Amino acid sequence: MKDRYSKLSGHLAGADSLFAFAMALASAVYGNSARMPPGGVREFLAMRITLANAVFAGLFMVAWAFCFRAFTRPEPCGILRTVVGIAKGCAVMTALLALYLYAAHTEGPVVKISAVFFLSCASFKICRLLFRTWIASRDPELVIILGSGRRASKAWREIRTQYHSSVKLLGFVDDQPVSEMAPDVATRYLGTFEDLSDLLLRNVVDELLIAMPMKSCYDKAQRAVAIAEQVGVHVAFMHDMYSTTLNQAAHRDLELFNDFVPFHEHYVTRQAVKRVFDVVGSLVGLFLLSPLFVLIAIAVKLTSKGPVFFVQERYGYRRRIFHMYKFRSMVKNAPDLMNELERHNEAAGPIFKMRRDPRVTRLGRFLRASSLDELPQLLNVLFGHMSLVGPRPMSVRDVSLFNEATLMRRFTVKPGITGLWQVSGRSSVGFDQWVKLDFNYIDDWSLALDFWILARTVKAVVKRTGAV
Repeated sequence: MKDRYSKLSGHLAGADSLFAFAMALASAVYGNSARMPPGGVREFLAMRITLANAVFAGLFMVAWAFCFRAFTRPEPCGILRTVVGIAKGCAVMTALLALYLYAAHTEGPVVKISAVFFLSCASFKICRLLFRTWIASRDPELVIILGSGRRASKAWREIRTQYHSSVKLLGFVDDQPVSEMAPDVATRYLGTFEDLSDLLLRNVVDELLIAMPMKSCYDKAQRAVAIAEQVGVHVAFMHDMYSTTLNQAAHRDLELFNDFVPFHEHYVTRQAVKRVFDVVGSLVGLFLLSPLFVLIAIAVKLTSKGPVFFVQERYGYRRRIFHMYKFRSMVKNAPDLMNELERHNEAAGPIFKMRRDPRVTRLGRFLRASSLDELPQLLNVLFGHMSLVGPRPMSVRDVSLFNEATLMRRFTVKPGITGLWQVSGRSSVGFDQWVKLDFNYIDDWSLALDFWILARTVKAVVKRTGAV
C-alpha cells in the first residue's frame, strides 16, 4: 500500500541516523562524566574527535539506516513484531558501538555507555512508531479493490493483518456474479466495473488496488487506470500479478502493494519548502494583521447579530472535510435561507453566486469586495488545512452537485486562500474556466508560480477585480 508517510520518512532517514550518532555521542559523554577534563564537554570532544572517530561516525550512521531497514521492514506488520525488530536493530547497533569502544581502548565504562545508548535509541524508535501509528489510525487510507477472486481475497487478508490501523477497505468492484464470490468479498461488494467512475466520484477514495489477472483483464485494468487518473486517485497493483507491462511508469516490487504513481524526490522537497513558506507566511500575517483582526471583529459584532467568524465545512486535500474560517459577512441565519435563494443562482455549474445576495450585510459587502473576510483562513494555513496558494476549497453543497469524476482531481493538492482563479477575474470567471485554471495550476505547479500568484493577488485585491 502506498504509505503517504513514507515520503516524509525518506527525508527523515538521514535525521534518524544523525539522532543515533548524537545519542552515541551523548552516551559517551554521560559515561565519561566522572572523568570529564577541566575544560568540560568542549575539551572532551576536542580530544575524542579524531580521524578514526570521524570515519566511524559516518559508517555508524550508514549502518544504522541499513540495520533498521532490514529488521523493521515492512513497518505495517503489527506493533509487537515491529517493536521486536526495533529491539533487534538497537541491540545490533549497540553491539557495534561497544566493539568500537573496546577496539579504540576507551577509558570510560563501555557497559554503561552501551546501556544508555540502547535505552535512549529504543525509546526514540518506539515513540516514533507509536506516533506514526496514531496518525495513520486517525486518517486511514481508503481503498477500493478491483477484482473479487483469489488475488482480491489475498489483498483483503493483507489489509486486515498488516495494514489494519492505516488502511480501510471500502469494498470490491467486479463484473462477476455475487453468488460466485467468497462470502467476505460478497458482503463488501460495491458494484460492477461500469459503476467504478461513479463510485470514485461519490466516495472519498485514496487508492484503487487492481487485483485481477493481467492476461485476461489487461484492457479493463488500463481503463481503470485512466478513470482513476482522471479523478486523481492513486492506483496500486498486486506484486505477483504482472504478466505484461502497462504503458505507465516503471513500478518497484518492494512490498505487497506498489505505489503506481512515480514519485520524484525534488517534488517532495519543493512541497516541504511550500509548507515552510505557508507556516512562516501565516504566522507573519497573523502577527502583522492582528490589529486589523480586532477592528474587523468589533465592526462585525457591532453591525449585525451573530458570531464574528463564519465557520463552514469545506472539502480539502484528499477530499477530507475541514472547518474553514471567515469573518462573517452575512446575516446569522444565512445557511437556513439558502434553499429559498437556489432559484436565483446566477452562476452556471454546481457553484452558487448571486450578485445582490440579500443575506450579505452592509459591512459584509465591503469585506467581500476587499477580500478582508478571507483573512481568518491564515489560521487554516497554519493548521495545515490549506495553503497560501491553491485551488479554492469548495463547500459540501457544491461538491455534492459535481457530475463529472474529473472534477475530483482538484482535491489532489491543498486548497489555497488565493489561486489562479482569484487573479483571473474571480466571480466574473465561469465555472468551466475556473476548473480549467485549477487544473492548470495542478499540472504546472512550482514555487515560482506560487510567488507570481501572490504578487498578482495584491493587485487583484486593490482593484477589487471580480469581487462580489
